Amino acid sequence: MDDFTKRFVEARKNIVRSDFEKLNNKQREAVLATEGPLLILAGAGSGKTTVLINRIANLLKYGCASDSDRLPEGADEAMLQKLLQGGDEAKELAALDPVAPWRILAITFTNKAAGELKDRLERMLGEEAGDIWACTFHSACVRMLRRDAEKLGFPSNFTI
Repeated sequence: MDDFTKRFVEARKNIVRSDFEKLNNKQREAVLATEGPLLILAGAGSGKTTVLINRIANLLKYGCASDSDRLPEGADEAMLQKLLQGGDEAKELAALDPVAPWRILAITFTNKAAGELKDRLERMLGEEAGDIWACTFHSACVRMLRRDAEKLGFPSNFTI
């Protein structure tokens, strides 16, 4: 990796990390891991839901910027200087392939947990959270089945 790429990637990662300073080191590590699957094993009250919500926020705002060494198209010294200066424009420039909210599925086991997840996502993300599927395994599957039930020869208002 050449010197410019190293400086650019480090500046971008610093911008992303700065949005998640309130998390502890292990939580931040999980939130910033955007490439591939992630398994979090932790006890009750350790912040797993906080990690999930912040990870979703990271994917929506920055995409893979915290994990990737790839430069965006048009990356130049002027863009690097804006990243180094910080601020709102730097946060926009730091994004690398942000994820659309409708591409996120956050699954929980209970209705109570799904409700809490939805509430916390709405508080953190605003109306953008409405496009995220945050639900139980069962409600996600029923939603998919109802959407395509008629193609399978069933009415969409079937009962389970």
